[in-house]
Amino acid sequence: MWHRSERTKDRLWYVGWVILAGYTLLLLCRALYQSRGAAADTPVWELQDSQRLIGWMGGLVRATLGEWACFVPLGFAATLIVPRSTGWRRRLPINVPGLLLAGVLATLVFTVKIGGSWSPVAAVGLMIPLLGCLFGVWMGTTWRRGGRARVWLVPKAALLLGLAALGAGVLLWLSLENKPLSFEAARVTSEEKRRLVHLIRSKSPRSLEEGQTHTLQLTPYDINVLLAWGLSLGSPERKAAVQLAREAASLSASVGVPLGRRGSRYLNLTLAGAAGIEKESLRLHVNRCRLGSLELPRWLLGPLGSMVTSFLHEDRRCQPFLDAITGMTIEPNAIAVTYGPVHLPPGFREDLFGPTAASPEILASTRAQIRGLLDLAGRSRGSPPGFGTCFETAFALARARCVERSAVSENQAAIFALGILLGHPRVEEFLGSVLDNHGFETARQALYRVRIRDRSDWTKHFCVSAAIALLSDAVVSDAAGLLKEELDAGAGGSGFSFCDLLADRAGTTFALAATRDEAAARAMQDRLARGFRVDDFFPPAADLPEGIPDAELQSRYGGVGGEPYRRLTAEIERRIAACAAYR
Repeated sequence: MWHRSERTKDRLWYVGWVILAGYTLLLLCRALYQSRGAAADTPVWELQDSQRLIGWMGGLVRATLGEWACFVPLGFAATLIVPRSTGWRRRLPINVPGLLLAGVLATLVFTVKIGGSWSPVAAVGLMIPLLGCLFGVWMGTTWRRGGRARVWLVPKAALLLGLAALGAGVLLWLSLENKPLSFEAARVTSEEKRRLVHLIRSKSPRSLEEGQTHTLQLTPYDINVLLAWGLSLGSPERKAAVQLAREAASLSASVGVPLGRRGSRYLNLTLAGAAGIEKESLRLHVNRCRLGSLELPRWLLGPLGSMVTSFLHEDRRCQPFLDAITGMTIEPNAIAVTYGPVHLPPGFREDLFGPTAASPEILASTRAQIRGLLDLAGRSRGSPPGFGTCFETAFALARARCVERSAVSENQAAIFALGILLGHPRVEEFLGSVLDNHGFETARQALYRVRIRDRSDWTKHFCVSAAIALLSDAVVSDAAGLLKEELDAGAGGSGFSFCDLLADRAGTTFALAATRDEAAARAMQDRLARGFRVDDFFPPAADLPEGIPDAELQSRYGGVGGEPYRRLTAEIERRIAACAAYR
């Protein structure tokens, strides 16, 4: 009987090792898959909207919990096969040898996941698997204590998880406050936008050859205007401001967090520290960090600075810019950054704005659409074809091709081709190569003068905005059109035009209506198959003011955002909404 019991224990011991080895192998395969980029990063532009930011944070929490849960079975299995400690260590709530074994295996799996590139950020990331192992080891230790302990295992585990969730909820609630920080965000005017655009363009790293450098100097006011401008593209309840000192800076930021019927609370951040370039690498030193009513203890600030520095250097979106920086000085009145050429890696635009719709299939369809439009231009014998004829031709081809393909994808390809040939050739840079040199020149000569309501500039506004709306976001498309008009309002420009704004918004609305879903895409094809009526897609615009210089834009319309300005933009939206194609 004794020998039979021992053989049973040995058999269970071997089975336990097989289970542990098999599960570890499964985790290693998962880690190897993740290290090859199976999980894509969230595009930066997706975080410009507070709702999307909250969604991203929720996804991050879910991913963290999933990672933690994956390592709980590892700790449990390690505990069941490793003998318990003797003496006083036997009374501990965890099996120490089992925890050490699980920790070693978790570290091995995590090392494979990060590709062996250890850093402060990676060290922090390892804490999640180790905490999962710790919980699993506690469960395994409790399980081995016998029947009574097993009965109470589930209630105890539920209590521990509930307390952890409660603690996280309390910390989250303490990080949110009823009011935003009391500072005023910088006022963003068209004149300031033009000035900053010209300043940054004059120091563009794209104009540099190898070995050359530019030095860009920004005052605190410049930085605050840029922050206010960028944040204004998302939710309105957001603001940020910086203050500079010698070799130091501080940041204050408030982000509104909508809580449904309870209104909004505010995520308020106050951050202070120093920054500099040491041995050609960025170094950050955090002196203070306050999130809501939570003040981080000083002993955490040093590791926090190292972790943020490591994260910036590892992030492929930041690394090209950090590699180009050769010097940086911070003074109370300005920050000056010296940099050389910036070499952007492949896929950089996708990292910022998300993957474009330019799959290989859509690129092939876009090339087919371009050939169709070139044939149309060739048949016009020197005179440009009509705007409606171009759209009828493109969407007739999309309708014919979508018999075996997605109507949404074919409509996207039609809009991309129209954006390149009737709008601007630089649309191709964001999409992918679809034109050869000969076709490009022919297209520009034949289609450059296509008009809508006798205006070729409206054609370009409409088609470029439609393409941008598909490549990125409707907010990007609208913001790009608005910036173009604000630049035109300056000296030497053609003046601010509400007519052009209408053309931009009409193009964006058309693109979204034609690609919303399969039913909407086919409905747009059917509508255009019956003929193009300009009033259905492009409302009257000739009575809207245009050619407005900046002084008049400020005095008569209150600038961008003034009450008269808002009345006119509301009228533009009303006219577009009344178009039959968008109802």
